[in-house]
Amino acid sequence: MRTEFEVGQIISRFKSSFISQYHPCGRVLQVLSRLEQCRTSSLGGHVDVCPQCGGVRVSYNSCRDRHCLKCQGAEREVWIHARKEDMLPVKYFHVVFTLPAALHSLALGNMKPTYSCLFDAAWKTLSAFAVNKGAQAGMVAILHTWGSNLHYHPHLHCVVPEGGIDAGGEWKKLSGANKDSPFLFPVRAMSKVFRAKFMQEWGKHVKVPQVTRKQLFEKEWVVYSKVPFKGVEKVIEYLGRYSHRTAISNARIKRVTDTSVMFDYKDYRDGGKHKMMTLTGEEFMHRFSRHILPAGFVRIRHYGFLAACNRRKLRSIQIRMKVPPAPLKRKRAKWKELCKDKWMEYNLCKHCGGAQMITIEVLGPSRSPPGVWKVERLNASF
Repeated sequence: MRTEFEVGQIISRFKSSFISQYHPCGRVLQVLSRLEQCRTSSLGGHVDVCPQCGGVRVSYNSCRDRHCLKCQGAEREVWIHARKEDMLPVKYFHVVFTLPAALHSLALGNMKPTYSCLFDAAWKTLSAFAVNKGAQAGMVAILHTWGSNLHYHPHLHCVVPEGGIDAGGEWKKLSGANKDSPFLFPVRAMSKVFRAKFMQEWGKHVKVPQVTRKQLFEKEWVVYSKVPFKGVEKVIEYLGRYSHRTAISNARIKRVTDTSVMFDYKDYRDGGKHKMMTLTGEEFMHRFSRHILPAGFVRIRHYGFLAACNRRKLRSIQIRMKVPPAPLKRKRAKWKELCKDKWMEYNLCKHCGGAQMITIEVLGPSRSPPGVWKVERLNASF
């Protein structure tokens, strides 16, 4: 559903002053340019007509950038379909690994190594605890870098099955899963291991001042575990909410003026109450731009027996648990096939509601899509 205000409109309105004030890098300019042009005549489109009443609909193409608020629906459905094939009829835990604020300034200047170390440290921590119990664990990890107020807040949302695969290839339920508790493993102990593993690896890539290093080791890092999901459907529902989420949705943007942007956010320090925040347009774009990932960086990763290289192990366990096994080689499904009912509803004529629309004309882009050379030319002006 189209909203009154969109991030693309904010970019169009404030991009010149944002560039002058913050001098963003080429990667940021490239992504913002794509978001601004998404579903506009700039990228071309097609004209559909209703064969019954003659109603006409003009649809413009999507930018398909992973940071775009309007382009994630189809990707999410395809990804969720694949995750359903990997599910086991067991309890799943939700674990969150968070990086402390003391390293945020260094992380912003070294995003790729920092995020890679975050993934590695989280998995090595969980894996170490599982191996100690005699099993290979599995994990799906999703990187988020934002808080509800758009502040920089890098953390991993991890979905972890209650057990693992032992040396004999059998399913082993971990002892922590037997307790009526949200903790698969002790979170205080996990916090210390996570901190040590992250700092050990991060120090190889980022020069950390001694003062900052001391601060980081004096502070207790946050590893948070939520109450286990009740049923596989709840796991799928959760993954659907978090997997392809962007820093802010258009629905949260409540007002845009010539100078400011007002949006809704949750204040977790005040019991999660919904509040309004107003920022200058330039500051809003600055906060949004800090959540643009390095080119090619993978923000959803699978580990242990849920990794692609261990698909035979997963299939073996699924067969023993009498659930449909995941395919050894997965073909990318098409959104129109997975969501046939949604597609049929979308493609139904909005004028008469009696027929499916038919494409009669393809519209070329009004200008070339944003390329790297344009970004470099912009950078050269500063």
